[in-house]
Amino acid sequence: MKTYEALVIFPFQMGLEGHQDQKNVFEEIIKKHEGKVLNRNEIGRRPLGYPIKKSKEGYFVSFVFELSPDQVEAFKRSLQLAEEILKFTIVVKPKVDFSRHAKSAPSHAVQTGEKRQGISHGS
Repeated sequence: MKTYEALVIFPFQMGLEGHQDQKNVFEEIIKKHEGKVLNRNEIGRRPLGYPIKKSKEGYFVSFVFELSPDQVEAFKRSLQLAEEILKFTIVVKPKVDFSRHAKSAPSHAVQTGEKRQGISHGS
């Protein structure tokens, strides 16, 4: 299983019930393809740069999910066929290794009180 992130644009609807139904459609499609939703971040209502399926505003939601790589193409096809989704993009979420960044800076990197020579500012 790989970790993916998707930004999904739903048509904007008044009321919370419509948005909940739309998000459930996306999550059901993931479950249908044997995936698992890890995180959901609701970005909210935003104007679109151009009309998409006659909508001028969209409701943006970011999903982080796990899915088998061999299921990705079928998953994308299911999203394209879903009428509740205006547009989407999916990227592979990279694995971050923090062990490389744990090294401390060398002690000579920060020197205070040292006067720089050869650099002049102004006249």
